[in-house]
Amino acid sequence: MFYFQESFTMKLSIALSVVLIFSPLIVVGNIIAIDYETVVNEICENETLTLHLSSSIDFNENSIVSPTLKCIAIKGYVPTFKNGVFKNVPNLKLLDLSNNQISPDDLFTFGYLSNVKILNLCNQNVYRNYRTIVDSVYPELVYLNLRNAGIEELKSSLDNPFPKLKYLDLSQNRIDSRQSLSINMLPTLTHLDLSSNNIDQFSFTRMENLLSLTLDHNAIQNLESSMGIDLTGLEKLENLSLAYNKISYIDSSAIETMPNLRYLNFSGNSLSLFNFDMLKSVKSLDILVLDSNSLDNVPITAPLNITQLSLNRNNIRYLAINTFFYLHSLKKLFLSENKIQSIQADAFQNQVLLEELYLNDNQLSYLPIGWCESMKMLRYLNLAGNKFALLESVIYSSDLPVQHLHFERNPLMYINGSLSRLIPVNMTIYLNVNVSSRSMSYVRASAGPFDI
Repeated sequence: MFYFQESFTMKLSIALSVVLIFSPLIVVGNIIAIDYETVVNEICENETLTLHLSSSIDFNENSIVSPTLKCIAIKGYVPTFKNGVFKNVPNLKLLDLSNNQISPDDLFTFGYLSNVKILNLCNQNVYRNYRTIVDSVYPELVYLNLRNAGIEELKSSLDNPFPKLKYLDLSQNRIDSRQSLSINMLPTLTHLDLSSNNIDQFSFTRMENLLSLTLDHNAIQNLESSMGIDLTGLEKLENLSLAYNKISYIDSSAIETMPNLRYLNFSGNSLSLFNFDMLKSVKSLDILVLDSNSLDNVPITAPLNITQLSLNRNNIRYLAINTFFYLHSLKKLFLSENKIQSIQADAFQNQVLLEELYLNDNQLSYLPIGWCESMKMLRYLNLAGNKFALLESVIYSSDLPVQHLHFERNPLMYINGSLSRLIPVNMTIYLNVNVSSRSMSYVRASAGPFDI
């Protein structure tokens, strides 16, 4: 038993440190919505009571007694916590019970927590999945982590057990549909992570406060209200990630009704076609990720405001004059690991703001004269892993604005010394050459002679 009477301060000799690691539920599509560590430090003031247990211990309401303790982390072999076990820690604001052996049906057996804002119950070492029932109200709870807790269903006998909950991580569980989750008890939710479950159908109606939704690594085949994922009413949504599912069809209306969407990720699906026109009404969209699909064409026929477009690992073979014509705001363009053999001279004529261009691991042997004429802001160009035999197939003028040119893994046999007059000042060219002592060499134009 552990007794911490009122005379003890928070600066106890038992491992006091902030060791809580919350899941990436606040990170959606590489966009960080909030600095979680800052929130923890503000609450705990860098002081947390941490107990690492080597065997199962029976906790009761007198095990931990403190009127000032704010943050507790208990790790080890605890299978359950009795109702009221934390009643004598009235100022508790952060409770971390992750990495124990709590069964899904016992996750909330500790009962009412009056002031807890952050509750971490992730990574329970259990071998069976159960229904999780919430029978108490958590009036101040804002962050709830239930990642990898063996949950098949999350239900409540109460109408609203989480009146202030905003961040919920339910990833790596066994949830398969809306019937597995009581949406009615989550009216204030803004960030939801349901990645790595078994979801193939789900309706998110009545979750109109959502700002971020992650559904990666599920079994979703269609994005439509009647047969797959219903996103009706998510007008406030800013970040949506559906990466690594089995999606082959997207109902245009599913996306058109999200005017505030900023980040959209459909990577790793079964898309052979993508209707870019459905994004016309989404004026706020900034980042679009379509990596690892089967797209061979990019039919963009209307202006879009996106600044980053990623089409890595598709089947694109040719870039025409109209391919990116309507993408005037692009700053980063990713086209790595496609099958691109040729690029039309005016393919990038409207990319006047483009700063980074990734064309590595394609089948290019040359870039046409004037290919970069409009891209005065281009600073980074990756052409590694293509079929270029000569640098002169890329560099036609000393006006090329590129500062970093990656040319590794090309069949470059020699470098013509006269090329030095064309290499722009301050450009660095990265090469792989057959030199026994060095596998990576580079040419820096400002250095004078080639350094290879």
